Amino acid sequence: MAQKRRTSKRRRSQKITIRLSVSQLVTMIVAVICLLVGVNLGWEDGKLVLPTWSELYDAFDLSTKPQGSEQLSDETQAIHFIDVGQGDATLLQSGDTYCLVDAGESDSQEALLAYLEEQGVEQLALVVMTHPHADHIGGMRAVLEQIPVEQVLLPVLDNAPYPTTRTFERVMETIEKKQIPTVVSEAGQTFSIGDGVLEVLLEGMETDNYNNLSQVLYYKAPGLSAVLSGDAEADLEQLALQNGAVKQAQIFKAAHHGSNTSNTWEFLQSIQPEWIVISCGKDNSYGHPHREPMERYQKLGATILRTDQDGSVILAATENGIESYTTNAA
Repeated sequence: MAQKRRTSKRRRSQKITIRLSVSQLVTMIVAVICLLVGVNLGWEDGKLVLPTWSELYDAFDLSTKPQGSEQLSDETQAIHFIDVGQGDATLLQSGDTYCLVDAGESDSQEALLAYLEEQGVEQLALVVMTHPHADHIGGMRAVLEQIPVEQVLLPVLDNAPYPTTRTFERVMETIEKKQIPTVVSEAGQTFSIGDGVLEVLLEGMETDNYNNLSQVLYYKAPGLSAVLSGDAEADLEQLALQNGAVKQAQIFKAAHHGSNTSNTWEFLQSIQPEWIVISCGKDNSYGHPHREPMERYQKLGATILRTDQDGSVILAATENGIESYTTNAA
């Protein structure tokens, strides 16, 4: 029996050695490929430092940076609708000050981080959680861990059964670990984002549907304005209208990925957007955007952009009004 135990230990040791060798082999392969395509490698404390996501995206021509956006100045006022598949991640930019509203699914967190790095985001003045669904907070933990964040705006979680998903718990644990100040949404709150101001028009409603925890947000910056309402559904849109908590804006991020549970005609008429951006995944199983909201958007005469077709979208204030830049520009 003793001999068998020694053999078992040797086998376990051999397996560990093999795993280490595979890891080293993968690192070597990545390093060789990087050298072949001209990506600089470095050494730190005797260890090989592999390139960042942004450098790899650039090297392999996988950049998600919207075409033509490099001409925008350091004083740009813009909104970035980041392609994170079937989810939401919206970046508000005022010069070199940024706010991130939602962070997509966990499967898209590398793409999200690469996009933020490409845009030169080194710090976030504010991160907003509109509501605790995974397609809005899946990448939030990674963002909070890798980018300094000044403050987090949370929905009124007491208005619904408290979330118990591991994804949500990890986000909250990271906020606590990093000791990031938090504030709970309340109508009338304002947050300065450089020269822009983010205002909470409505903090959501009491509900069993997490979509209706979503805040109705209004962002105003020099040359542009926008309404963002997360996944707010028809009941919340109606409450916002009753409370007078809707403002006209040039830009509207389609509610709930262009779902027919949201985007009521009365709500859209009150906003009167010139641009509507739909954040959704290509060939998603929900059928987003739905036909009825698309017909309403077209009836408004708004310019419609979609992350499933156009990739990441930037709407920026310029001398000629709002200009659009997309990853998949024709």
